[in-house]
Amino acid sequence: MLSHADAGPTDPDMSTPVQVKKVVKTVPPEKAVATVSKTKVEHTSPTTNMLTLLRNVPGFNVVSSGPANLVSTNSAFSLNGFGSSEIGTTFDGVPIINTVRGGVYGAGSDHALTPLTMGQIGSVEVYSGANTPRENSLDSLGGTVNFVPKQPSDKAGVDLMVGTGNYATTGYSSSYGVTGDTGAIAALDGLKAIASYTHTKTDSFQKNVFAKLNAYYLNVTQPFNQGLSKLAFILTHNDEKAQTPVTVPIALVEAYGRDFQYPRDAFWNRNQTHATHMIISLESYLNPYMAGGFKFFYNDSSNDRTEHVDPNINNSYMGYALPMHTQSAFALSGYGSNFNTYNAAEATALFGSPAAGTQYQRYVDHYYNVGGKGHLTFLLPSNTVTIGGMMFSAKNLTTTAWYGADPVPIIGGYNNAWLEHDGLDYAEGYIQDNISLLKGKVHIYPGVKYVHTQPSVTDIQGYYYAYSGSASKTYGFVEPSLGVTVSPVKTVELYANYGRTYKAPDESAFYSVIGYTPVPYPVVVKPEYVNSIDAGVRYSGAYGKASLSVFDRKFEDIFSEYYDNTTGITTEYNAGRADYKGFTIAAEKPLFHHLTLMGNYGYTDAKYTNNFTGANGTVSAGMPRPDVPTYTANLGLDYAEGAWFGEISGHFVGAQYIAYNTGATSTTQLPAYETVDLKGTYTWKLRSGVVKKIKVAAYIENLLDKKYYSYAYIQGTAGGSSNYELVQVGPPRFAGVTLTASF
Repeated sequence: MLSHADAGPTDPDMSTPVQVKKVVKTVPPEKAVATVSKTKVEHTSPTTNMLTLLRNVPGFNVVSSGPANLVSTNSAFSLNGFGSSEIGTTFDGVPIINTVRGGVYGAGSDHALTPLTMGQIGSVEVYSGANTPRENSLDSLGGTVNFVPKQPSDKAGVDLMVGTGNYATTGYSSSYGVTGDTGAIAALDGLKAIASYTHTKTDSFQKNVFAKLNAYYLNVTQPFNQGLSKLAFILTHNDEKAQTPVTVPIALVEAYGRDFQYPRDAFWNRNQTHATHMIISLESYLNPYMAGGFKFFYNDSSNDRTEHVDPNINNSYMGYALPMHTQSAFALSGYGSNFNTYNAAEATALFGSPAAGTQYQRYVDHYYNVGGKGHLTFLLPSNTVTIGGMMFSAKNLTTTAWYGADPVPIIGGYNNAWLEHDGLDYAEGYIQDNISLLKGKVHIYPGVKYVHTQPSVTDIQGYYYAYSGSASKTYGFVEPSLGVTVSPVKTVELYANYGRTYKAPDESAFYSVIGYTPVPYPVVVKPEYVNSIDAGVRYSGAYGKASLSVFDRKFEDIFSEYYDNTTGITTEYNAGRADYKGFTIAAEKPLFHHLTLMGNYGYTDAKYTNNFTGANGTVSAGMPRPDVPTYTANLGLDYAEGAWFGEISGHFVGAQYIAYNTGATSTTQLPAYETVDLKGTYTWKLRSGVVKKIKVAAYIENLLDKKYYSYAYIQGTAGGSSNYELVQVGPPRFAGVTLTASF
């Protein structure tokens, strides 16, 4: 058994254990397959965001770029082939995804939303595939990523930071900020607090793409009960103004350069977003046989986006259609014929034509939830039992409207495409055990979780809905898990885990059942689920660290969505099965002269395992799943001695099959690519004066200025004669420097 003082920060519910002088028996948390340490977080470059921070985790493929998390697609990352809406993402163990829609951000065209910034993150844990009920979260089909909050320091002080840098093609990034620590205040029984503000401005390497981001953070912890209990309050708030990138035809990138984006006189978008997370937590050692904790949480995010399309170009720029989410340029002929909810005659009278009356499109997406989660651990001899659960209620309002001027009003029955209220009532309960045998050399972890979830959707009449209506459905499922660890010697651990995880259908499952008839059709989509097996060996000793793991994930009843350009309706259905198999190898070796060599390699083979025909096309057994890199790999060398820190690292992503815009796998592959990054810092510690230390850090990302594409898809269908490829370009070389003064 472990004491609280020994327990590491790998458990989302116990991320900062209280220091207890007496030994307290508690369940050892499941070890994350990969972590990003506090040191790594502190040495990130100015262009790092919450996801690019994880690029060096094997199996992790990141699409977003820049400190403001800008992305051109709804899936911002993948882990061993599972997309961002299929990975549980948490902050201090609390879900920070949009639980109604899925995905930490990006989904629903929220492409300029920043849930967390680097100044709010202390470290990160990645749990791959099967894990215990306490560690996993909503939508943990392929694993769970837990962001650990940045903690207050024991020493009081203030840090002032300023940084700037430039891309090799065009654009720059600059930032400044202040962070204050109270230190441990003896008069308040050791209360500690950290507060920070950071402003970041990015003029992207892509033309007409930019972001301004303000980030606020507060973390207050109050130990009591002689250090056996801790009360904490965490608040993050990030607001952003941006114009996001969009995928563009690869032919235009090749012709006009990798900084190409549509010119503003043809198309532009304006986004104003915010993301707020609040957590109040209590962790306590109750008596020699019990420990427990509870968290109350509130999440709120909003995106208000206006897009403008020149109506004279008739949805064609140099022969290519504009991005799919600019529906104002897609369905102009639909007004007056599709459900007759848009007044084409009035639009013509006001603006000269229905087209001119739709040149501005406004999209509003507002999500919030409130809930709580808790656990109670019974500390029994050679047996530790934990029971716990979580409940929350979530709401999501989305609406889109067209107009001929800016700002765009939202008028039901006149210019609204849809006005939708979504909801989710969620409850889960679990019990898990830690059976210790042979003096702790063998641990068995059985567990089971029951989930009860009820999504609901209410739509008013609009361009996409001939009739208003409401629909809901209740799902209940059981998620079993079983893990075993064996330590034949202190430095070696063998492990194997099995688990089943589910994802209930989200709001997309309701789009096609409302609007056709006065009474909505029943929802027939089933939850998708994964049976996961993970096994491996870990070594940690005098010679360094090493690990080898294998995984097999059988993905059943996979969701697929089909968008009908004629009706404007999205249909969701279950589309067959797939098998994800692979392995990961990682090593870390200290060398002479304060050097550390690190490397990892992750291989994933993801293929359909049955023949299936749906609205999006046909798949056959053995066909690859799209957007799954065959491998990811990293190689790095760190140097740390006294005031100096340096790192050179290579990041490699293998080839991947890309999809048609319908979602079906194409025969086209996105080529493999690699980038090299270089960073170095020097810290002066001053013996006297107001300034205690000064740190200068320099960064060069994509040192060799490698040209690559981080995401792509095919506009068209299998066998189509006018198909073409759209891409998101990876960032060119970036060189920057930051200066931090500590008082």
